[in-house]
Amino acid sequence: MFDRLRKALHLPGSPNAARPVSNQEVVRWAATQRLAVVPQAVDGHFDLGGDLNGHPWRLECGNPTRDYVRSLELRGRADLGVDPDAAVMVLNRPLQESLEGNAYNAITDTLQTTVNASLPEEMRWLAMFEEVTWPGLPASFRQHFAVVAERIETAQRWIHAPVVSQLLNIVEGEGGAVRAQSPLLLMLVRGKVYLRMEHTQRSLTEIAQATQLLLAAAQGALHNLPPPAAAGGPTEDAEDPQ
Repeated sequence: MFDRLRKALHLPGSPNAARPVSNQEVVRWAATQRLAVVPQAVDGHFDLGGDLNGHPWRLECGNPTRDYVRSLELRGRADLGVDPDAAVMVLNRPLQESLEGNAYNAITDTLQTTVNASLPEEMRWLAMFEEVTWPGLPASFRQHFAVVAERIETAQRWIHAPVVSQLLNIVEGEGGAVRAQSPLLLMLVRGKVYLRMEHTQRSLTEIAQATQLLLAAAQGALHNLPPPAAAGGPTEDAEDPQ
């Protein structure tokens, strides 16, 4: 699957980047990747899905569910059943700065001394957890992205080379200068991987990149993080960032 998706990033028949990709083009592309796709009534809105080693994943495109996304939003989720206590978030620097400013304003405007539970989960994490880094992270990655985690050991195991490579490809590849300024968020929480990014360029390349990133992050969690103890089992979702 990964080889097919890599080739999809350079399809000779890709539509003109100057216009948004149509649902018909997404359907044709998904067929070449052997991915299930359900186009919605509104052009540009669709649902992609598949299976990764027996675990379902989904990537949908639609109206934004966060106010920091200004155009269409690509939202991904992979249900993996890995350690439910693992909590790691990766976000690009412009989004980090924006969310930190919004969180500060929300707290000071209401004269609160604690984090408001009504704030989006990603904003609460920035207030509760520290940014972490380690020598193995490339300087270019640290320039573009922040990693926030409850435990650095979990972050080190999950943010492995394929995830780093996919993230850097998005912000340093073709169209990367624009993408680097657009919201991008990757979370590992409650045994699932979540992706949220602005569909800035409305291209097949961007859809393929989002799919690759979601799958690389899911694969990394499956391979590098232990499953929950058999006795305890996974916890119920307290909140779904979707």
